[in-house]
Amino acid sequence: MANPYQDCAILLGDSITQESGVSFNLQSRFSNAYRRTIDILNRGYGGYNTAWTRPLFDTIFAKKEAASITSTVRLVTIWFGANDAVIPSARQHVSLADYEANLRFFLEGLTSPESPYAAAHAKGLNIVLVTPPPLLLSLMVNYAPEREVALTKTYADVVVKLAAEYKTKETENGNWRIGLIDMWSATINAAGGEGEGLAKYLSDGLHMTSEGYGVFWEEYTKLVKNEFKGRGLDWEDPTDLPERMPSWDLVDAKNPSTVVDQLALPPIRS
Repeated sequence: MANPYQDCAILLGDSITQESGVSFNLQSRFSNAYRRTIDILNRGYGGYNTAWTRPLFDTIFAKKEAASITSTVRLVTIWFGANDAVIPSARQHVSLADYEANLRFFLEGLTSPESPYAAAHAKGLNIVLVTPPPLLLSLMVNYAPEREVALTKTYADVVVKLAAEYKTKETENGNWRIGLIDMWSATINAAGGEGEGLAKYLSDGLHMTSEGYGVFWEEYTKLVKNEFKGRGLDWEDPTDLPERMPSWDLVDAKNPSTVVDQLALPPIRS
């Protein structure tokens, strides 16, 4: 089997991550920023919650004994809560305690020294926890009976808490770093409050518009430029994130096989 060509990013979540019909969605923004540097693997599953995704972890992340034949995971976004937070009588509901336990399972699998997964043992992993976005019930034709603003906010608060907790577990020479994107607060701030201004960012009161994904991208860019600085994610800085394959004008036309010698990785992975 051939060696993996590029490192990868895994976008883990529900329909907000899966979305492909909205322009400038999550997939398109990441794919555009990381072309020729990091492969983007979308593992967003519409309608899923953390409980239904947990059994799939082994199919998404390779075990450490397979590290040499699988791509190194450099970035994982974890964006759940929109479905977990439906009211208790709804089919997708996951209790707040179980939601937290499932997120901890994901985080331990990616950070624990005893983790069976390869991602936890490779230098340069970055994890982004994302809160569920706010709700705008006035736009919800299909979802309103199963959702409550105050209830969803408690799920967002769990994500904020876990990000702060795991931040304290980072070590200077450790493999991983964690960041938070508080989409609940950031979207409300962009909208100027919790009123009808949210309609610009939420297409149906629950899912994101292009502008909503723009809020995410602004927050993600801040992470890359600050907390994740120097960790091989800055697509605007070739010294931090060089193209894996050299530019065509650097290829020796008389000896093209030498292109393999020019394959580049960011300093954190070299």
